[in-house]
Amino acid sequence: MHNGRPSVPGDPVPAPCCAIFRGLSRGSAERAVERAIEVHSRQAEGFAESYTRLEQDPYTSCFTYSRLRLERLLDAYLDRRQTGEALLDVGCGTGHHMRALRDRGFDVAGVDGSAAMLEHATANNPGATVLLSGVDALPFADASFDVVVCIEVLRYLPDPEACLREMVRVLRPGGLCLATATPVANLNGYAAVNRIASTITMPALTALRQYFTTPDRLGRQCAAAGFSSRRIHGVYLGPVNWVERIAPTGALGPFLRRWEAVDDALADRPRLRGVTNMLLVAAER
Repeated sequence: MHNGRPSVPGDPVPAPCCAIFRGLSRGSAERAVERAIEVHSRQAEGFAESYTRLEQDPYTSCFTYSRLRLERLLDAYLDRRQTGEALLDVGCGTGHHMRALRDRGFDVAGVDGSAAMLEHATANNPGATVLLSGVDALPFADASFDVVVCIEVLRYLPDPEACLREMVRVLRPGGLCLATATPVANLNGYAAVNRIASTITMPALTALRQYFTTPDRLGRQCAAAGFSSRRIHGVYLGPVNWVERIAPTGALGPFLRRWEAVDDALADRPRLRGVTNMLLVAAER
């Protein structure tokens, strides 16, 4: 938790795809995922509060700004889908995205490894299928969904390929997967800070290891998992989380509103995607 909010992309914090943390044993990898679930369970209330602030004013923090940027990209793809399509949220957290997509006419379901998160998801989505599950063995039959979204999950997985394969499996032919990942070369520099903070106690940072990637590597992993096509986008750019840490009270919102024009112009340029703070891959089965 950072200044009362959950850890998010752009925070220089340790958490759960890059060579920095390759070579973990199976046991170590499982413990890394368990640790991520444990930390996010403690942060469930904070995430719920952050999503409430997102709905009120998306420029109040870097977390809400990142979600605003992401949701606009998601909308560009989801607006093309048909009303009533079956949609699975893998790592649904508090169910914020499920609720928004349900309101748009999708038949939603969600899974998460945190029971604390699922309490919120169930309350936010009464009557929807919401299940406690890992992401490497989804509790659904083959070809069950038209769309799968996976928001801020891959960054906590030492090896995301099992999750990617499962998303391919539960998608119908021609189905769409929208998933985020975190670039190793992002301009916040938090991949390096993450590595240091994973071994040295730093009270100001959440002790949670993350795993970073590159656009090329993410594309190769999607292809290896069985996706027939994929397109990768940069979501937002720049050392904005450092600005949040040093900005005087009341200054962050105006800064983010001005910075948004920079993101609109640059964040999704092919040569800059690898230094953004979040990637979105749109992959089809």
